[in-house]
Amino acid sequence: MKRFSSPRLEFKQSAFSLPGMFTFGHYQQAASHSGLQPHSHRDAIEICFLERGEQTYRVGGLVYRLRGNDQFFTLPGEVHDTANLPQERGILYWIILRLETPKSFLGLAEPLAARLKLELRRMPTRHFRGHPDCAQILGEMTELLSRRKPHRGSSLASLRQLRLQSLLLQYLTLTVEASRRGVHGSASPLMQRVLQYIEKHLDEPVHVPRLAEIAQLSESRFKTRFKREMGVPPAEFWLRQKIERASVLLQTRNVTEVAHELGFSSSQYFATVFKRYTLASPSRFRLARTA
Repeated sequence: MKRFSSPRLEFKQSAFSLPGMFTFGHYQQAASHSGLQPHSHRDAIEICFLERGEQTYRVGGLVYRLRGNDQFFTLPGEVHDTANLPQERGILYWIILRLETPKSFLGLAEPLAARLKLELRRMPTRHFRGHPDCAQILGEMTELLSRRKPHRGSSLASLRQLRLQSLLLQYLTLTVEASRRGVHGSASPLMQRVLQYIEKHLDEPVHVPRLAEIAQLSESRFKTRFKREMGVPPAEFWLRQKIERASVLLQTRNVTEVAHELGFSSSQYFATVFKRYTLASPSRFRLARTA
């Protein structure tokens, strides 16, 4: 996994020098952070790509649950937030594009600029599975933007801008194509068997060789297949499912009982893991749900 200089990076329009490109952001969080408050972008579309982890967004009263390799977008003026939930641990990219620009959109000549803006506005599905190449493209963009910017007007600066433009257009083209397929969150029949096993054994430690056996794959192939379909490695998925189950159990049981039922070595360790994902201790979470 590529590591960047900061767990959260954000680049504004000047970093691209492309009309219409307003913001490019990336975070790689080891723990959850405060959620997004309701907001909108008056004349811009926002596209998110979740490379790893899970994340919840809400638009127009509808809640969307993303997992690794999912994409999500909002149109100009649409109010959105994280549905009173945190920004979860994981790797996420976001791009904000201003569609109404007096100059040629993203440096494209007309009518290509007009066509791309139209395709972006008409994406038929808000939440969909991203193209397999998205993570690599966005990672290359982040790495390129993180380097020291060449002197303006130099040949290196021109090549850098051309490279950024090429990567951005490639990403947007793949995004439009992926939105038309409109597939998200559907595990294969093979992986459904594994998920059913996990659901019934959340009180046990994760045992990847057993999961690979159920999937009838070698351990290495199983790990690759699981991450591709579910967006996170098997052990992390298992832990996330434990936390989701704990969120339900805490409404009727105390912290020690829940920690024991879900197989945590101690209530202290359970509290540490629970807070990492939810930003609240189990006791505080329980109090809020039972008040």
